[in-house]
Parts: sequence; structure tokens; C-alpha cells
Amino acid sequence: MDSTDQWLVQVRKGVVELLILSLLALKGELHGYAIVKELLSLGRVVAGESTVYPILRRLESDGSLASHWVDAEAGPPRKYYSLTSSGHEFLREAREEWDALVISMRRLERKDDSE
Repeated sequence: MDSTDQWLVQVRKGVVELLILSLLALKGELHGYAIVKELLSLGRVVAGESTVYPILRRLESDGSLASHWVDAEAGPPRKYYSLTSSGHEFLREAREEWDALVISMRRLERKDDSE
């Protein structure tokens, strides 16, 4: 794996975390596979189950997500996730940081275009 691939893996992890939190804030409680499907519909930045489920477990252990099991009409029970109050706070702070990064990148792009 070259340095660009390593960088992209790290960026995706952070972005997927922000996307999961944002999705749950928008849609409310969702089960894991529904989260994976929603994120995959967004495009190439998001990876599949092998990325999403470990992030869900970590966010839950960090206290940003709560979960509970629900019996499904067909198939095994599903684990549903929702944001906790600390998850909402973390999302607010993470969005502020994301917005600041985007603004900085746009400023640099404008400087590059003007030279």
C-alpha cells in the first residue's frame, strides 16, 4: 500500500464516522445494514460493512451511540443504533471542524487559481 492509499484509508475512516453520525441525526434510529446501504448510496467515499460495523462498535463503546435489539419479521433480530446526547454533541463539534477544513481548502484553491 502506497502513501496515498494509506492516507485515503485514514480519511475515509473519519469521514465515514461523520457520515454515520449525520445519517442517524437525520433519519433517527437505524439497524446496521440499513446504515451500510444508505452510506453506499452516497458514492465512492464510503466503504461497506467491513468499515461501517467496526465504526458502529467503536462509537457505541465511546458513548456516542446507543443500541438495542429488535426481532425482525423475517430473519434474525436486528441491532438498531441511535445517537446519544454525547453523540449529538460530538457531531456538532465534528461538523464545525469539518466546515473549518473545507473553508481552509477552498481558500488554498483560490490562492492557487490566482497565481
